[in-house]
Amino acid sequence: MVVVRHPSNGSRGFRQRGPNPLVLACLLSFALLVPATNATAGNQVWSSSGPRAKSIQAIARDPLNPLRMWAATFGAGVYRSLDGGSTWTAYRDSLKNTFVRCLAVNPANPDSVFCGTNDGIFLSTDGGLLWREILPTIWSVRSIAIHPVRRSILYASTYGSGIYKSFNGGASWNTINLGLVSTKVRNVAIHPANPETLFAATSIGGGVHFSFNGGLTWTQVADTTASGGAIEQIQFDLLRTNYIYAATIDRGVIRSTDGGVDWKRINRGLRSFRCRSLAVVDTVRYVGTDSAGIWVSSVNDTLWHQANTGLTDGDVEGLLSLQGSPSTAWAGTDWGGIYRTDDRGASWARLDGGLLKTSGFSLAVRTSSHEVYAGLGFGDRFWRSGDQGNTWIRAVQLFSHDSEHGVVADPVNPQTVYLTAYGQGVYRSDDNGLSWFHPDSLGHTLKNLFVRRVVAWPGQSGHLYVGTGGGVYETTDGAFSWKPDTLGMPASLSIRSLALVPGSPATLYAGSDSSGVYRSTDGGLNWVATNSGLTSLFVHDLLVDSMRALTVYAATDSGVFRSTNRGDTWVAARNGLPRGEVMALAQDLLHPTAIFCGVFGAGVFESQDGALSWKPVFNQTGLPDLNVRSLAVDGSILTLYAGTDSGVASLSNYLSVTAVDGSEPAPRVRLAARPVPVRGGEVQILYSLSRGGPVSLMLYNVHGQCVRTLVKRDMESPGLHGLRWDGRDQGGRATAGGVYFLRLGSPDGAEGIKIVVLPK
Repeated sequence: MVVVRHPSNGSRGFRQRGPNPLVLACLLSFALLVPATNATAGNQVWSSSGPRAKSIQAIARDPLNPLRMWAATFGAGVYRSLDGGSTWTAYRDSLKNTFVRCLAVNPANPDSVFCGTNDGIFLSTDGGLLWREILPTIWSVRSIAIHPVRRSILYASTYGSGIYKSFNGGASWNTINLGLVSTKVRNVAIHPANPETLFAATSIGGGVHFSFNGGLTWTQVADTTASGGAIEQIQFDLLRTNYIYAATIDRGVIRSTDGGVDWKRINRGLRSFRCRSLAVVDTVRYVGTDSAGIWVSSVNDTLWHQANTGLTDGDVEGLLSLQGSPSTAWAGTDWGGIYRTDDRGASWARLDGGLLKTSGFSLAVRTSSHEVYAGLGFGDRFWRSGDQGNTWIRAVQLFSHDSEHGVVADPVNPQTVYLTAYGQGVYRSDDNGLSWFHPDSLGHTLKNLFVRRVVAWPGQSGHLYVGTGGGVYETTDGAFSWKPDTLGMPASLSIRSLALVPGSPATLYAGSDSSGVYRSTDGGLNWVATNSGLTSLFVHDLLVDSMRALTVYAATDSGVFRSTNRGDTWVAARNGLPRGEVMALAQDLLHPTAIFCGVFGAGVFESQDGALSWKPVFNQTGLPDLNVRSLAVDGSILTLYAGTDSGVASLSNYLSVTAVDGSEPAPRVRLAARPVPVRGGEVQILYSLSRGGPVSLMLYNVHGQCVRTLVKRDMESPGLHGLRWDGRDQGGRATAGGVYFLRLGSPDGAEGIKIVVLPK
């Protein structure tokens, strides 16, 4: 272990141009410098600008109370508004599945609300506050329709099990699939005047089906305009019930004027034929597409006009407009939430009021570029910021809406990022998070896809460990193939957290949600439980102290615990912390005395004494939400990030909080190496630059002779950098045991540390 010693007040590091034995002999510790900028206590606050997002699949309104509305979100459950959409509240705790695709409100009793999810139908009898499952399904429920006269009759379409019917308000169900060419059904529409007449929208090869006997038997429409392709939604014109409209997946809008016998395409002016939603009301028709926004036509159906002013998300998943008020419509979008128009689509206003809050489940920082990566929960996906969280860029090709519990930047490739999607596995991006792919989609070597934390081996590209619902897996090829590292772990052990100490072999720590901490000292091959003194066995996060390789911190349901002997024994380290779940831990590698933790319901806290005591970071001033789920630190610009239930918050110059009593601010580490001493293994080296410029990293023996040139570059970017020394000299020979000196030359000056190599 490297021992850190504070220099005297006059010490500012070395300025020698070349190696000198007398100077090198003085390099016995890290070079420590006071940060260049330092704000006074009390003038730093948290700020937050997002990300703001929500995927809305459907919108419903109370027919007796127009101020009460519901929104079906894909990942975040059902939201309700009591003021016409100005403010929203989520109600998902009683939903087993929060991926909600459709809604239906009983017109006679609007407190009875139905929602269809990815694996069943749920009913609320208190207006959407509490939910209970009334039909479990294997396939997603895409639509629910209520008989306009006999309210106890319900129809539900599923994408794989066909159509279900209930005669008793959802207490029992039966499938009614006789005659269906395809059981992948996206929508069921009931004839408003003849409720025994139904139309069903099915997938490719099935198209439109109809039934004249309440679904007992189905017949595929003969006209190939309606039967050849996949149908998304069907709606009747309530003023002319023989007019039926259908939004298709790839052929635009089709219409029948004779009750569903003959069909024609009505796409003049429409620039996208990939339709996602439809609203036919009075004399206005709205259609939502998957990328070109909303289009509006009149009762004559002669020409579509694009109506996107104010609309920032062109993927429109759901539309609502009501009879008697055709100028007003609501649009639910894939990530932008809900938009409203009161002028037939001439302009749209985005609704928020809590609807667009996001949960920062995971955070990561790429210190070389100061970019921040956020993996969000409840279906809101991945976002990136290049300006310290002031603005955010959304991933455009990440198709998973599952909660993202882990994100890490590749230590070598500046464009590669990895993301864990719970239930889907590990995704990879090679364009800095804009588009994503699933490297293991063909091999399926990651056998458990319920993934959470992911960590990268510093200095190595594509070497990752991931915690799953079935132990730890490892990849060395950038997530294309995985192997299990689970020997010694119980079967189906769910891993919530991971920490890595690079070396040969590496030491790994894994925290579970029921069995505490496991440790491996051979790179993950074998594991042993290390829980002596750990009174809470639900471990949300783990952190190895960058200054003390034997010291480990555990974030648990009962606060922080600390071990100084690699987890053999643990003691509580929560002095100053409120009671509650500690969800996240983070350390500033450049100012390693600064350790942070996030307490769910209480905010962010800091320790400057190795977790012996804690205090709130600037009294949580400006923190948008005290429910903190994740943390990340960019020490080179003194910026701390917190993922909360109201987005990602950032705070700069956080070291000022430690200087309230007039003591010196935390020192800055520019060069570090571990493990030290080393015996025949690799040494992980980290160094940081405050500004770009030429850099050299040289290894000398005690005689001042250069043993190895590790880095020699004319230009190096600012930020944190890492590499490995394999214990060999310039000629590839193993170095002899003894004392060596590592010297960093940079625009910041010269820094040095001692490395001890033990004889093999």
